Amino acid sequence: MKSMSKTTLFTNWHTMRWVALSIGVFFAALAISNKDALTGFFSAFFLFQAVTNSGCMVAQSCGVPAGTRDADVNNEKESEIEFTEIKN
Repeated sequence: MKSMSKTTLFTNWHTMRWVALSIGVFFAALAISNKDALTGFFSAFFLFQAVTNSGCMVAQSCGVPAGTRDADVNNEKESEIEFTEIKN
């Protein structure tokens, strides 16, 4: 478990992860100087995303993988639908 958290913390630092860290540090400085809890919450939110590499902004996890939809459509087998005629 510890090696997994070390790997997550110390690898894959791309541009958006650095941006999230910068925003989190900026909001933390504002929260401390203004003694504002809401800004502190935003700071914690962005810092959590940067440190854990999670969230839509950081991990690019909100998008649908490119081949997923096309693969599902192509794998569907055409089958005949059976209908039962009901008369009144």
